[in-house]
Amino acid sequence: MFSTILSFDRASTSSTDVQRSHRFAFMWCFFYAVAWSLVSYHLDPTVPYDAVEALNWASNGEWGSPNNPWFVGFFARILLVSDTTEFASAFWYVGHFSVIALGMLGCYRLTYKLTDSTAFAWLGLLTLNLSGVINFEAIPYNDNYLLFGSWSWILLFFVKAVYENAKWWLPFGVLAGCSAMAKYTTFAPVAMVFILSLTVPSVRRFWKEPYFYAGIVAFLALVTPNFFWMFANNFSSVKWVSGQVSAQLSPGSWLALLSVFYPFILLAALLGKRALKLTKDVPEKVWLTTFVLLAPLVLIMAWFTFHKGNRLVEWLHPFFMPAPAVLVAYLAKDVVGKLSRPFKVLSVMALVMIVGYASVMIFNVRNAGQNFSGIKTLSNEAEQFWYQHNDKPLTLVGGTELSQWFTFYIAPHPKMTNQWSNETLPNVYNRHISAEAISQQGVLLMGNMGAGCEKGVFARFTNEWPQFVPDIQQEVIYQESPQDKQQAVCLGIVSPRS
Repeated sequence: MFSTILSFDRASTSSTDVQRSHRFAFMWCFFYAVAWSLVSYHLDPTVPYDAVEALNWASNGEWGSPNNPWFVGFFARILLVSDTTEFASAFWYVGHFSVIALGMLGCYRLTYKLTDSTAFAWLGLLTLNLSGVINFEAIPYNDNYLLFGSWSWILLFFVKAVYENAKWWLPFGVLAGCSAMAKYTTFAPVAMVFILSLTVPSVRRFWKEPYFYAGIVAFLALVTPNFFWMFANNFSSVKWVSGQVSAQLSPGSWLALLSVFYPFILLAALLGKRALKLTKDVPEKVWLTTFVLLAPLVLIMAWFTFHKGNRLVEWLHPFFMPAPAVLVAYLAKDVVGKLSRPFKVLSVMALVMIVGYASVMIFNVRNAGQNFSGIKTLSNEAEQFWYQHNDKPLTLVGGTELSQWFTFYIAPHPKMTNQWSNETLPNVYNRHISAEAISQQGVLLMGNMGAGCEKGVFARFTNEWPQFVPDIQQEVIYQESPQDKQQAVCLGIVSPRS
């Protein structure tokens, strides 16, 4: 493999060599997706809470959600293809790393489009291996991985639309719309493209092209329904974002930027004086792409210098995936042929990352390999408890917040009993729940942690549905992981109407 990658470090390559490079880049990304999917699926003790949210939003099937627009729930509807919890868990990891691998391939293709160099394209692709953003750090998020997979292609479609064929504005609009409906952060680069269309002649000329308007229509068609959903639901996602930010002088926010983009410092050190030669003599397409990607970062960091946001690192993550393509484009052409050492080190880093992750999980470093594994055991006990007393399928669960995990780890993914509220804006809810449904289907309840079957342990459910009282109860022991203390928890059943 090393010899194949090193063969791309040449100043001139034939069309056959270029196609060979493209095929090998596809294979690299494919094997990345397979390796990380297998390792994370088998070693990660439980899926993150974002998986529960995504499943819930998929079940409700609306044009928005409390924390994100609608595409997260739309994509997560694949979770509902099968009733098994094994399929749901596998989809979380396979889906994540398949989409991220597409984004990596997009980074490679964007770099090649900006530089016309397979050497630079591989340097951009392999630079991603220096960061955990695209692998283990991506697992907990129900939205960021969708941006990891799309932003490189959005920038690539933009470049192809401006410098190749106006027809590319249509896929640009479609992908930008889907990405914006995965997370509002995508509006940042899209807004920069719009600014360029007003100020730069080479982009402004497309206001006379029908495909440019087709792209705009496609984008608006995808994002407009979410606006009406937010208007009808107290702008819940906007309130959620604003709740994560507070006004105060926060120069430490720049550490968040460093925590995301530190791989470029490592890359500069790896290239050294011999290879790190920058130039301003780059095509216009490089300057425009730089503006689209980096201008929002300047504005964001200026804002967060005077505001504190605990999720700033998470919001900066998507900017990393296409960044190597843009920054590598400023390297002088004569560094090609001097990249064998960086190629070797960066390739080995891919192995270091996955071996490091696997080692942490296998050796249970800081309980990472067993953290929260007890929820699977509790889910199995709760399922058995239900079917010991009922012949009807389990379709509804409720009670304490921990019961939300039953929707993921009990087949066939029962729904919650808590209703949507424009005042409380719950992040997990059931838009279609009704008293009649509860009466007919029954509910499996979970009481407050550590309280056993004391009076009022199901208050979270009974306060909302006072007409229903659990008629069967059983105390079980819950242990979050083998290292944690045991806690008594009460399971209850509101029996379905015969």
